[in-house]
Amino acid sequence: MRGRVMTTYERATRVYDDEHERELCDAIMRAIAETSRVSDANVMVIRTGEAASALVSVLAMVLAFSPAAAHSPTAIRKTVDELGKRLCRRVTAARASADVQDFIRRCFRNDAEGNA
Repeated sequence: MRGRVMTTYERATRVYDDEHERELCDAIMRAIAETSRVSDANVMVIRTGEAASALVSVLAMVLAFSPAAAHSPTAIRKTVDELGKRLCRRVTAARASADVQDFIRRCFRNDAEGNA
């Protein structure tokens, strides 16, 4: 893994930071890849069910840090509804990506798509 990416307090508290989002995505994907390596073969087995569940658990913790997102059941539902819409759009975009399709073709035999 790369060294820890540091930023300034001013940048961290200013506005939404797309670059920080990309850095988080990169770090999360590196962690998934690293923890998906197996000890008895030179392969990575991405366990999609476990990865998705872990991401939901971490997302719940992060949302709990936000007073705006977690102050009431209604606020939580609103946040989850918006995240659900964004998730659907991003899954659709990812599935349409030539890179993702190439990865799936190279990794799965007979067009099987894993266990998610």
